[in-house]
Amino acid sequence: MTYFVYTARDRSGKPSKGNLEASDRGAAMRKLRESGLIVKTMVEKRKPLSLGKGFTAGGIFAKQVKLKDLAIFSKQFSAMIDSGIDVLRSLKILSTQTSAPEFRKIITKVHSDVSEGLTLAQAMTKHPQAFPNLYISLIRASEESGALDVVLDRLADALEKELNLRNQVAAGLKYPQAIGIAALVILSVMMIFVIPAFKEMFASLGGRLPAMTRGLMAVASFMRVYWWLIILAYLAFPFSLRMVNNTKGGRELLDRIKLRIPVFGQLTQKVIVARLTRNLATMLANGIPILRALDVVDEAAGNVIYETAVRRIKESVKEGESIAEPMEASKLFPPMVPAMVAVGEESGDIDGMLSKIADFYDSEIDSMVKVLTSLLEPIMISVMGAIVGFIVISLFLPLFEMIKLVRDM
Repeated sequence: MTYFVYTARDRSGKPSKGNLEASDRGAAMRKLRESGLIVKTMVEKRKPLSLGKGFTAGGIFAKQVKLKDLAIFSKQFSAMIDSGIDVLRSLKILSTQTSAPEFRKIITKVHSDVSEGLTLAQAMTKHPQAFPNLYISLIRASEESGALDVVLDRLADALEKELNLRNQVAAGLKYPQAIGIAALVILSVMMIFVIPAFKEMFASLGGRLPAMTRGLMAVASFMRVYWWLIILAYLAFPFSLRMVNNTKGGRELLDRIKLRIPVFGQLTQKVIVARLTRNLATMLANGIPILRALDVVDEAAGNVIYETAVRRIKESVKEGESIAEPMEASKLFPPMVPAMVAVGEESGDIDGMLSKIADFYDSEIDSMVKVLTSLLEPIMISVMGAIVGFIVISLFLPLFEMIKLVRDM
């Protein structure tokens, strides 16, 4: 995806500026035109460096709205519209009820823009840190069809499923992470404080230490002297990954590696497939044309390899092919997915079939996370035991040899 900064004006002449990501300049222009904006300038920029979750580095620090807050907003907004409350009044109420300060400001600005004549979709386009392209596309379609409450309710359900998906993966990895951190702390204490005490004792006894013990002492000495370098490397590693991820080639390399990691690559694939099929199902169910839906969905894949595959599917569909054929040719989707999509295309229920695929992979992810958690725990404990065992043997091996020498005297 390419990052663009633009200035524009709406149909009433009100100026607007912002940024967006798109596959190319033409796609960026189409998105802005569909939002009712007349583009004055558009410049391709390097994507701002991410400093952490929800932040970007630039002249202004823009905090990303949490998925949970957006889901709650959508559900409450839907309930108000369904109850007969108009859009402006609903936004006014929501701006006072939302607990997140940053999101509250955004809703207030959206309310102000709508009151000045912009459509809801046009007003939301100005805040990409809160409303993804997929969200805005569905809102635009709902305004045209007059089914805003229904679409908001479906959006809330889709966001809740995405949130549950993320929570499943995070919860499954939480306990292994805790074990890993505890193991690192214990090993660091042993290396920095315990082993040096043994080193002094061995030095007083004299004699040549076994190679295993000498290696352990060398590692302990390095950690004791260069502890600051280890901490610096630990802090620099995620920052370096983000820098690499902000380059086109670097992101592609990292995304390819994620898919090839044993076991975890399969989990990543299932998460992406569930996300893509759910988002595509939601858009098609709400009357978004297939080409427009594919154009928006590729941005939500979260993996450049799959984004490229979705763009190829879109090009094939333009040429009159089905969705299933290029999907199968990409080799990125499990065989079941294009097979079910083909059935959906033949029966005329493609959105329903895509929803079933997403639900299936949601349950697959849940099962896989549970299995991974149950396997990771004993593996990590075994690795920890092996490391501690190596340290103990390395420390006591010289003592055993000295005791043997004393007995032989």
